[in-house]
Amino acid sequence: MSQKTIVILGGGIGGIVTARDLRKHLGTEHRIILIDKRAHHTFQPSYLWVVVGWRTPAAISKPFTALEKHGVEFLQSEVRSINPERKQVETDKGTVLYDYLVVALGTDNDASFTTNPSAGIHSFYSFEQAVELSKVIPTFTGESIDIVIHHTNYKYPMAPYDAAFLISSFFSKRGIDKVRVNIFTPETEPVLFAGSQNSKHLRALLHQHNIGLHTNCRLDSIDSNNRTVRFNNSVTNRFDLLIGIPSYSPPAAIRQSNLSDEFGLINVVKDTLQTSIPYVWAIGDNIKINLENGVTLPKAGVFANNQAEIVAFNIAHEILGSSQKKAYSGYGFFFIETGNSRAAYLHGNFFTKPEPTLSWIEPNVTFHWGKVVIEKYWLWRWL
Repeated sequence: MSQKTIVILGGGIGGIVTARDLRKHLGTEHRIILIDKRAHHTFQPSYLWVVVGWRTPAAISKPFTALEKHGVEFLQSEVRSINPERKQVETDKGTVLYDYLVVALGTDNDASFTTNPSAGIHSFYSFEQAVELSKVIPTFTGESIDIVIHHTNYKYPMAPYDAAFLISSFFSKRGIDKVRVNIFTPETEPVLFAGSQNSKHLRALLHQHNIGLHTNCRLDSIDSNNRTVRFNNSVTNRFDLLIGIPSYSPPAAIRQSNLSDEFGLINVVKDTLQTSIPYVWAIGDNIKINLENGVTLPKAGVFANNQAEIVAFNIAHEILGSSQKKAYSGYGFFFIETGNSRAAYLHGNFFTKPEPTLSWIEPNVTFHWGKVVIEKYWLWRWL
């Protein structure tokens, strides 16, 4: 059997699982190369724990070079273009040829939203932003914290609500009752992808924790001088601290390739994650899968992880000449952190008709510690 080279673009959860699982299925005669512009992988589900002081930045970060001990080559480089016709990827360090390609570049945070720490405008959607916000929360002396979702197309749909619960709990545990947390969203209901009943569960939980929820509020402008935020429904609110939830923007390398649709995302066969181009698969945040209820599959690490397992298995067995195939089931779950070492749990199949079949379990200690176990296992097992 001739040597094959599998190139994986992106070192998020999906990229790492793909690389490690491929090595598990394939012999060492085949090359596996992972490319990422960063030197370190950071575990994104723990960013909010950094914000509230439950984790240090170093505790959720590991160098990509750790993959080399598992037989995965790592190239720190920025992907500039993808040329499927020539089976090559152009990076700022040269051309990389492949036999099989997995695109897991994720998405970028929309540059139209910019943080302004001196004006109390922050975010936590990047590692650096989470670290910066972690310096603000412990010394915050104001009263109004506004979490503003800019558009409906944002990643990690539970993150704004996790942030509200955890930050509210941070202050209440310290006996600081004056801090009021509000969420402003352009959506008609929170987490509509989960169905109306689960939206009601989340609404009730927010009310129980005295967190304000303001729907149908699409961001119009932010006045950093007067610390006010205005929405298109004429609602205006003054903030002491604003935490922005940015929309996503597909990477330029994908937008400029013939892989992307009009929105810059990659359409895939939902069962196999194959693109329309032979020998090219795509997983994670940079893909679009339409669900039966008219919304798209949310962008979150659990989906990238499950998709990576399917892609790695199918590529490996194709290389090995086996007809064995696995299909992506559409199963996923979310932990919704509510503070006080408790978390709710939403899980189920996102591919069922006429809408996802999801179950909600009220907050308890077990699910908080379940998330802790996943974090520890990830950092120990995969890097």
